[in-house]
Amino acid sequence: MKTLFGIGLIIFGIITFFRYLSTFGMPNFYEAIGAIIGVGLFTFLPGILLIRSENKNKSNSNEN
Repeated sequence: MKTLFGIGLIIFGIITFFRYLSTFGMPNFYEAIGAIIGVGLFTFLPGILLIRSENKNKSNSNEN
């Protein structure tokens, strides 16, 4: 379940970033970097951590 939610967050982040680009036109360099950092912190990072957590729990349960 965590993996599914993590993948959903990553897909949401990609859609959000491209929507930002299409809504405001091509931003300057600093705006684009800020958008990448913001989207990364709020969608990509939690998504990746959820996926890793689920995989870690699966590998620990297989060892027992």
